[in-house]
Amino acid sequence: MQVKRTIGGLAAAAQRGARGLASVLRERLLLLACATLVLGAYVSGALQPVDNQLAAWRAGLVQRAPSGSLVVVEIDSQSLRAAHEWPWSRARFAQAITNLRRAGAGLVAVDVDFTARSDAASDAALGAAIDAEPGSIVLPTFVQPGGLENAPLASLSRNAVVASVNIPIDTDGRARRYARGFHHHGHYHQSLAAAVANARYGDESSFLIDYGVRLDEIYRLSFDDVYRGRFPAELVRGRTILIGATALELGDEFSTPVRPGVTGVYVHALAAESLVQGRALNELNPLITLLMAFGVFAILWPGRAQPRAWGQKHAVMLALLIAGPVLVQALAPLSLNLSIAVFAQAVCFFAAVQTELARRTALVTQEREEALRFAALHDPETNLPNRRAMLQKLREALDSADGHVVIAIAMGVERFAMLRAAIGYTHANTVITRLAGSITQQRHASEIFHLSTAIIGMVVVAESEAAFRQMSAPALTGPGHTLDVDGQEIEIDVRVGVSMAADGAATADQLLEQAAIALDHARMLKRRLIEFNTETFPDPRVQLALTSDIVRGLERGDFSLVYQAKADARTGACVGGEALIRWRHPELGDVEPDRFIAAAEETGAIDDLSRWVLRQALRAQAEMRSVGIDVPLSINLSGRLLVDGGFCAAAIDAVEEAAANLCIEITETAIISDPQAAMASIAGFRAAGMKISIDDYGAGLSSLSYLKQIAADELKLDKSLIGDIRSTERDRLILRSTIDLAHSLGMQVVAEGVEDDATHAVLVALGCDTVQGYLISKPIALGDFIARFAPRRDARIA
Repeated sequence: MQVKRTIGGLAAAAQRGARGLASVLRERLLLLACATLVLGAYVSGALQPVDNQLAAWRAGLVQRAPSGSLVVVEIDSQSLRAAHEWPWSRARFAQAITNLRRAGAGLVAVDVDFTARSDAASDAALGAAIDAEPGSIVLPTFVQPGGLENAPLASLSRNAVVASVNIPIDTDGRARRYARGFHHHGHYHQSLAAAVANARYGDESSFLIDYGVRLDEIYRLSFDDVYRGRFPAELVRGRTILIGATALELGDEFSTPVRPGVTGVYVHALAAESLVQGRALNELNPLITLLMAFGVFAILWPGRAQPRAWGQKHAVMLALLIAGPVLVQALAPLSLNLSIAVFAQAVCFFAAVQTELARRTALVTQEREEALRFAALHDPETNLPNRRAMLQKLREALDSADGHVVIAIAMGVERFAMLRAAIGYTHANTVITRLAGSITQQRHASEIFHLSTAIIGMVVVAESEAAFRQMSAPALTGPGHTLDVDGQEIEIDVRVGVSMAADGAATADQLLEQAAIALDHARMLKRRLIEFNTETFPDPRVQLALTSDIVRGLERGDFSLVYQAKADARTGACVGGEALIRWRHPELGDVEPDRFIAAAEETGAIDDLSRWVLRQALRAQAEMRSVGIDVPLSINLSGRLLVDGGFCAAAIDAVEEAAANLCIEITETAIISDPQAAMASIAGFRAAGMKISIDDYGAGLSSLSYLKQIAADELKLDKSLIGDIRSTERDRLILRSTIDLAHSLGMQVVAEGVEDDATHAVLVALGCDTVQGYLISKPIALGDFIARFAPRRDARIA
């Protein structure tokens, strides 16, 4: 009996074990089946219609007012009836644009096809209205399904921003997504909304339009009212304008998640509102979404021990799945699907926000950790010892030198006249005193002397010349100074002249004069520091003789031009060239251009020199054209000649007579002496068909004010601006913003001094249009230029 009971107990235990094993097996099979079902539904997209409906439902709940920065000008039925025709004359659009700009409107975007030519008068009227506001008018381009692009006429788009009006359509026929831009046939097309919202140029990412923005509250005007000037100016002043069709008979409608028919201009407006308000909705990476779906699945999977607890977790998660996406979308530009673990995702989102805030706080703290120290002992205006005091200090140092070397240092503040004009006489004196205090602290100088308006000096006693060069000279060539003047930070840069004497080799007056001469040459040659040397330093009297040789050199044929190619940054094709002057003196050999050009500007010989360059460049371009090289040729123009009406008129006549394709390169500082005359000359050049290039941008105190005023076709980045872009993220950010700014102002961007493939690749990625430098070609003679580029001018430059 006992044996039977034992056997029965073992059998029962085995049966219970089998049932438990079967239960576990069933649960695991069910878990596997459900997981497979979830995975299959996700992969097949079967739940997408549900997500679409829920997204539309959330848009109805998460409502928000428009930013008020946009105004839609509707081509409505009223406007069609008033015009009695369609298509309209383009003069009608020109008048509307003119009325809007006169009322103070900002950017004006026109969603109307200007692909085909109309009558010449109306095309000219619209072109003139666009040209009157360069970079302020956006015209549409559209890429058809077959790849054919409908772009506006070149005569209309030359001074306009061209943006794509393509609107992606989902498989169910609704417009939900919007692209910031895309590439087509190797060219980047920014979307209309991205251009209107001033989004980052070159971005190809897409986003979900926030249809929670209340469409009916967007400011709107009838086109006919705008055309006739019957609208309140305050409604458009400072706002972005979108002009597009809303009349049903024009058929420009799209089906959206919230409305069956929304006209294209309002789809663009909602996309722009999404970007302007920071409401461009994003979705999680699909893999992360799937992983989170399985996380939610694991949390909600019922356990055998506590079924009620599972029910509570399920109820909480269900509430989160319903209310969570609404809450998240109300707080952040994020559209979540029901298969996502909202709670976990929200925690990750806020952790990321906190991390970003901590990073930005640390960056701001680091940037603000700068201090400036200043010292006293100045003359009546600057409280600094004057020139006489420095001479006395030098005499004392020379008398007690005892085998040591006495050094006189002259430091000149760059662009001081421009600085003084900008901030005033009193503040300019403050700059000098605070610069002196900074140098006293940073260079361990005992005294700073004010030698003249923009020159300060120091006296240093060193054991030897070598000791000075090793210890003190590197410090003098360090970074510039940032000074705070009346709450305004001003960047001060200096150039340095040095003169040294030992064992009574020079008097105090000679030392100081030699330091001043060295400073003059440091400024002329644009070098940070120059040391005076009696054996090799140019005698000023020789320099004066060299200046008088410029005219004779022109007569003897000592001057020549070399040509350096400009290449399309992306294709490598030769798209232009720059003429550079060279001088081989019969006695001195090759003379550096910076040296003789500066001398020519001082003596007035720059006029003869520039006229010679112009004639030679025109002949060279004619010869290039004869062999098929028809590209713009650039020449540099001195700031002194830019305000010389006689020279500019003669240059225009010569260019028009030769029908030349010439580009005039000027620097921003060239217009400082007489901005009105300079701007008039620039306008004359452009009217004659010449292009204008802003040269050496970034080499000094580049002014956004002048950049805005100069009607230029090209912005030429100085080599110093691209030197560290391969390794320095900060430089790349500065360069990207500069390129985007130039593009928004309707200018092409040229980078000079490109010498390696890595720098070239970064420039292409940042959107630079043209490159110039040794990577493309060194400056070469005309014959070599023709031989190199004529046979394969459309091929990539090696």
